Formats: sequence, C-alpha cells, structure tokens
Amino acid sequence: MFNKKNNHMNPNEFDNQKTDSFVDSIEEEIRNENWQRLWDKYGKLITYVSCAIIAGVGIYGMWQKQDRADREAISTRYTFIQSALVSGDNQTAISQIKELSGVSKKYYATLAKFEYAAILKQNQDKKALSAYKQIFEDKKTNNILRELAYIFYVNSALDLMATKDLFSDTDNFIKNLKEKYIGKSWDLLAKESLAFCYMKQGDKEQAKIALMDLAKTHGITESMLERTKILLHSLED
Repeated sequence: MFNKKNNHMNPNEFDNQKTDSFVDSIEEEIRNENWQRLWDKYGKLITYVSCAIIAGVGIYGMWQKQDRADREAISTRYTFIQSALVSGDNQTAISQIKELSGVSKKYYATLAKFEYAAILKQNQDKKALSAYKQIFEDKKTNNILRELAYIFYVNSALDLMATKDLFSDTDNFIKNLKEKYIGKSWDLLAKESLAFCYMKQGDKEQAKIALMDLAKTHGITESMLERTKILLHSLED
C-alpha cells in the first residue's frame, strides 16, 4: 500500500494567499491614489512642459533647416565674390562684400571684411586701415582672425601712412608685435611685420636681427624665405 498525495491545499497556505492578495490590492490602491494626487497637483504643469518640449523640437528642426539654407546662400554669395575678384570685377565684388559684411554669420562676414579691406589697400585707400581696425577691435570675432587683421593693419599703416604720422604708432606696433603676436598663431607674419617696422624707422640693425630670426623660424615658406633674403641683402647696401 502506498499513501496518495494530498491534492487539497493546506488551510494555512490558503490563508496566506488570501493575505498576499489583499496586501497587493491595498498597495495597488495606494499607488493609484499617490499617482492621482500627483496628477491633481502637477498634471497641468506636466502637460504644459510636454507640449513645450514637442513644440521646441519642432521649432528647433525648423531653425536648423533655415540655418542650413542661410549658410548655403551665404556660401554661394561668397564664392561669387571670389570669382568677381579673380576676374578683376572689383566694383561687383565690393558691392557684394558690403552686403555680405552685414549678415549674421560671423565667419563669412569677417572674411568679407578682409576682402573689402584688401581691395581698399590695393587701391591705396586709407579706408583700409579703418576696415582692418574694425575687424581686430571686434571682440566677437574669432581671435585668430583678429590677430591676422591687426598684422594686416600694421602692414597697411606702414604702406599708406606718411612717416611723420607713424612716428609714435610704429613704436606701439613694435611693442605689440613682440609682446602679443610673435610666437603665436601668425608668428611668421608677425616677425616679418616687425622687420618692416624697423625698416620704416630706418633702424637697419634691428631690422636685420628681425629678418635673421625670421629666416631661422621653423615652417617658413620658400617664398617668404626668398623675400627675407632679398630684404637682408638690401640692408647690406
């Protein structure tokens, strides 16, 4: 004989299940009640925030699309300016540059200002000085471009301004180039400009020292090295 398994549930187990089910039901009600209270308190705010996020995503997408279109339009115009300059159509280039200089995209606007200043300098127009000055004094402009604008300003001043007007300015140019520009992003151009400043002052010895330093600078291009040698030879005469 063998004992059959008792398929009936133990009364204690049955009671435990009833208790667990009751506790779960209570916890569920508590959770629901807490959620309801939260919703009553913050429901409107949550709705507003959700709507704002959805709207913000939509607006951001539209802004990205418009921004991309603006950049493409500006890029096209800048390419047109470059073509006009290459073909010698300076009047068209200047007209387009003036329009481009007022746009909000600072990078292209700054390049346009450089082109405008370069045309003025080529025409021996002293307005080139104020054009370069506008770039390097604009603190919102990229620092590297501001530094380049200052060096171009120095070179333009040495070329366009009378020696008597440059007497005090040249000393400042030399000081600034030594303290703020040599050894930085535009090291080679700064050293060459320093030599030009000394030459403008008639200080051949300091000009030679500056040019010899430039000739030994790592990364100097062949054309700049050749120009440096010619300048050094001219100072020997």
